[in-house]
Amino acid sequence: MVWYACYGSNMDFDRFLKYIKGGQLIVNGATKVYKACPTDTLPPRQSESYSINRRFFFAKESTTWNKQGVAFISNKKNKKSKTFGKLYLISKDQFSHLFAQENQRNVVEIDYAMLLRNDFLDFDYNFYNRIVILNKNYKGYPILTFTNKSTLPTNKPHFKYAQLIIYGLKQTHNLTSKEAISYLSKRGTGAKKIDLKES
Repeated sequence: MVWYACYGSNMDFDRFLKYIKGGQLIVNGATKVYKACPTDTLPPRQSESYSINRRFFFAKESTTWNKQGVAFISNKKNKKSKTFGKLYLISKDQFSHLFAQENQRNVVEIDYAMLLRNDFLDFDYNFYNRIVILNKNYKGYPILTFTNKSTLPTNKPHFKYAQLIIYGLKQTHNLTSKEAISYLSKRGTGAKKIDLKES
């Protein structure tokens, strides 16, 4: 078992379950099909709110979101940074399946022994190509997340993608809409704020 730490749209429990159980969602006006984990479709054994001491930002150009940015965290720890996240206690098979789907792969083999030795594991993928250990033993299990291994230029998110994260922040951390919008508005390019108004 491992804890999966998410910090973006997967904080929404119902959305996250699609990665485990399979199903369909309307994403930015299009139907997206999710494959069920072939070996384990049980829901997370536990879940809880969590804070990550790494910088949160939006980057890359997602074709799903009109070439606008999606969520990442920095590779360096920063005690001054507080990224709101959520933990799901899931099996290793489920985490491997989730990581594969996030990278548009059918299967990904993860060397968990090497990951535990090095605290990270890199892949030759475009978006989420680094698995990171945030904590080796939290309530008996390691906390894993994924991000990009490179230093990326920021790119503001699509309005509807930001709304998914706002929903997850309200659900997980009991933020008001105003608090959630304020949190995301500070994650723009440089000193610029993210415009959450639909354009």
